[in-house]
Amino acid sequence: MRLPPSATGFGAGLPGADLPAFLAVCHHAARRVGGTVTRATPAGVTPSFHTVLIDHPGGPITALGHATVPMVAFAQPLPAGDTKLAFLDHPDLAVAVGEVSDLRVLTVEALRTPLSAVDLAALRAEEHRQIRYWRPETVGELLFNFWD
Repeated sequence: MRLPPSATGFGAGLPGADLPAFLAVCHHAARRVGGTVTRATPAGVTPSFHTVLIDHPGGPITALGHATVPMVAFAQPLPAGDTKLAFLDHPDLAVAVGEVSDLRVLTVEALRTPLSAVDLAALRAEEHRQIRYWRPETVGELLFNFWD
């Protein structure tokens, strides 16, 4: 796997998921699985991603839309103040996201990939400094972070 510039959320980068567009994708996906969007939170200085809570018959799930690169992941809803993401696979939501967008939905397997097995050459110098400081161990920790 090769990560693109701005994968850490630092610096100007590739067009990511702006919240209104990501929210529209999530509304479509939620409807496809018999659910509804109940909350949306924009990315900021921290976290590096938008969160959209989807309630559906299987229980709540959070869609994470990276703010600077076109990637999406799913996770268990976070308790207030918690920053430890528990990533999930949801094949039906992933298919629905692909029906209406070009966003890349990342699997748990991809998110657990150690950074030592990833090509980071395209990242900017500032991003490499952030990686050395925060020391993420996996792709998921690097992409979906709470760094400031």
